[in-house]
Amino acid sequence: MNKGRENRRERESRGIGDYVLPMLLSAAAGAAVMWLVMSQRSSPVEKPAAFVTPSAAQNTTAAPDLSGLSAADAGVVRGNLAYDHQQWAEAIRQYQEAIAQGRDNADVRTDLGNAFRFSGQPEKALEQYRIAQRQNPQHENSLLNQIGLFIEVMHDPIRAIPVCEEFIRRFPSSDKVAKVKQQLQEAKSL
Repeated sequence: MNKGRENRRERESRGIGDYVLPMLLSAAAGAAVMWLVMSQRSSPVEKPAAFVTPSAAQNTTAAPDLSGLSAADAGVVRGNLAYDHQQWAEAIRQYQEAIAQGRDNADVRTDLGNAFRFSGQPEKALEQYRIAQRQNPQHENSLLNQIGLFIEVMHDPIRAIPVCEEFIRRFPSSDKVAKVKQQLQEAKSL
């Protein structure tokens, strides 16, 4: 009878081991893939500034390690994290702090504009998109976001028309130009 109990215990302990090892290997593989993806980015804190509605999947991220970053870069990372969690006031605060600390570029300004947009401050969003355009006239997303802001948030398609035309003129090879042409036609028909 003792021998039967030992076999059952061995089976139970093997069963747990059969799950733990694959889980550890999966976690290690996931970490390796994440490291590879992150190491291929141009900067450890950059993220696309395109207008993106955060998804629930993005809301499960752990707090990033900011120990090796400048105050400005840490502000951008904290702003991105707040943005991803749809914490618009915190995202705005962090992006503004990053700008004050010297991280002022079209991507940060566009992300700040998006945070203003989602927090119901369209005029402030527009101001940030325009600053981004002055900083980098080749920044497609800040111009594209102006179109969406005029049409979708401000319900002012008349103001969107010249921005659509400017986008098409300045970025004729963009993969977004077909969408902009459609928005232009819709704005003109209203």
